[in-house]
Amino acid sequence: MSGLNQLLQTVPHWASIEDKEQVAATVLVSPPGARGLNSGGFWLTLEASKHGGVAVKEVQDKRQLPEFCLERHINSDSTFCVFFRSEYPLEDSEAAKTWWSYLGIYLSNQLYAQRRGIWPLGSGLSHGEAAHVQVAMEALAEPLGWKDDLWLAMFRGKGWLAKPLPRISRQRDRVLNARSPCPRGCTWKHKLLRKESCRTPSCLSGCNRLHKPILRAECPNRTTIEELVLHEHERQRMESEIIDDLRKEGKVCCGTMERCPLKS
Repeated sequence: MSGLNQLLQTVPHWASIEDKEQVAATVLVSPPGARGLNSGGFWLTLEASKHGGVAVKEVQDKRQLPEFCLERHINSDSTFCVFFRSEYPLEDSEAAKTWWSYLGIYLSNQLYAQRRGIWPLGSGLSHGEAAHVQVAMEALAEPLGWKDDLWLAMFRGKGWLAKPLPRISRQRDRVLNARSPCPRGCTWKHKLLRKESCRTPSCLSGCNRLHKPILRAECPNRTTIEELVLHEHERQRMESEIIDDLRKEGKVCCGTMERCPLKS
């Protein structure tokens, strides 16, 4: 069964099929979290994607969102980047139900972005192939509780990963100068908190000492730190290439987001 047919057979209560053809369909959707954008809902086209799944975009003459917006995950062809690999094949009806669920969240995020000029933290996704790097970084950071570090850096420009990164080798496979302070800014605490030095910014209650920075060579999480730095160098490189290509294509900022890299 095609991905389109799977979606049309699992339409949620907040969506209705308005027109159906062999390889495309028009649906009217009004998910609970996005009803504030337009009481009439969103008119969307579902069609087969080049990746073997389903692509979705607004019906052109009923568009409420920008035609293109990198920061709002609307591609240059106006299709939505609903979630990571959202245009790839759907395995079964459960995958189709999940697709609809993510579409509802995506449209709710669009309302958030329209009101605040930023995409909700935790729902952001790096562009193009850089998304694969982000997923790898999240897998590294999750056991240490550092996923917020990644999101703040990538989507708010804050925190240690948003600062100038440590230099890496010409081959881009090694972080240089291990005797420099750990880029996360951790310091050695009193002995009882020594193992927690990467997890807590403060020492024992009442301690006013200026604790020494932890050198990267001595960091208990050195391997993870260095892998994150290498990945972030690569992610930034890939994103920069995407921005350069879009500028060459004549793509410009739609003016709705605060941190758009296409702003002149």
